Amino acid sequence: MKKTLAIAIMTLVLAAVPAAQALEIDPNVMPEVNLGGRVIATVNANRAKDAAGSRDGDEHMDFSDSSLLLGFSKYLFDSRRYGFAVIGFKIPEDGTDLKDDIYFHELHAGVGGASWEAKLGRSRLGNALISFPTLREEDLLAYTHVGNGSSNAEAEEYQLFGNVIAGNWWFTKALSVDAGITGRTVTDVAGARTSGDQLNGAYLGLAYDLPESIKVGRGVRYAGLRFDTQEAQEIDAMLPKDRMNALIGALVVNLSGNPESTWVLDLQAIMNHGASVTDLASEAARARAKATSVATSIRYGYRPALQTHWQVALTLAWKDYRDFSDATAWAIVPSLAYRLGSGVDFLAQYRYSDYDSTLAAALDRKSEQMVWLGLQFALDATFNETVGERKSILNLEHNMLDIGPMGGGH
Repeated sequence: MKKTLAIAIMTLVLAAVPAAQALEIDPNVMPEVNLGGRVIATVNANRAKDAAGSRDGDEHMDFSDSSLLLGFSKYLFDSRRYGFAVIGFKIPEDGTDLKDDIYFHELHAGVGGASWEAKLGRSRLGNALISFPTLREEDLLAYTHVGNGSSNAEAEEYQLFGNVIAGNWWFTKALSVDAGITGRTVTDVAGARTSGDQLNGAYLGLAYDLPESIKVGRGVRYAGLRFDTQEAQEIDAMLPKDRMNALIGALVVNLSGNPESTWVLDLQAIMNHGASVTDLASEAARARAKATSVATSIRYGYRPALQTHWQVALTLAWKDYRDFSDATAWAIVPSLAYRLGSGVDFLAQYRYSDYDSTLAAALDRKSEQMVWLGLQFALDATFNETVGERKSILNLEHNMLDIGPMGGGH
């Protein structure tokens, strides 16, 4: 009798609830959690000669690019698709226009499947293709990335990250297309941020990526081509709103058939059709100026039992601002990463930069030498591993030991 009465009461209650408020069963599904990041600490020594021939320099500690990433993922209503989110922050470089002590460079959510992935939020812009073996990504930023024509700030974060609506589609395991709508940060003439939410650019690319897990022999490891466009926002009367287009091409070639003793050649070229500017005196003007840049590196990795013990590399970079005479720059960067243990590296790097007379006058710098010595500690841990194999969350970050496409996803 009591059981029958309880069923009758429950039936009446459910009948009184509108259809839109019907009982929702939401199982508490714990996500897979990925923790990644690194601490990089270096002692930097700088010596520069200005356009008049005077010399100066300094030595300082540098913790910039130290970062922490937290990722979450879980399957959707079937095991063929998944959802994910990433929260990440990094330490900006001292002495730039970015006044914050930390900068959220990854803050996005997305969905994916076996042959596709899409994300929405803040992440890496599509303004470069491959990683070079430099200690930090910004060490050759002017040569390796399409600049942000809307920013007059001395802050590499505004050049590397922004709002994105991006997607990838893999036709095969090696061939893919990617596209995105981007929102580059906008500043005023003094470098203060005025907007970071609007969408003002886009990119479209095609890539052939053959990772080492598929083939270890000699040959092309990566080949990519990408078109990047942006509507540079008005900064002042000398820098009005204008359209910028750039074409990026890259190639990575494995020169060795021995995976324990690797020789790799990296090459990337950028043809920036840019906009017309009257001089090269500001960050935004140099980003907008029509320019051609090329960067290439040769690296050797000693990897007994397929574990990297050390890597030495030599990177060369060249850039020419086509609308100006005597406005060419070049740089040479030898580097070393010596692994003391899993994820613990001793790092060393030297960079010499030289600027032709027109560019030297704009930068007030004829040549520059820098030395970096330091340590790096990296971590990558997964908890409650439930979603099928995906790339490490550290692939979102620059790493001088990475080979091939940068920002390869999570």
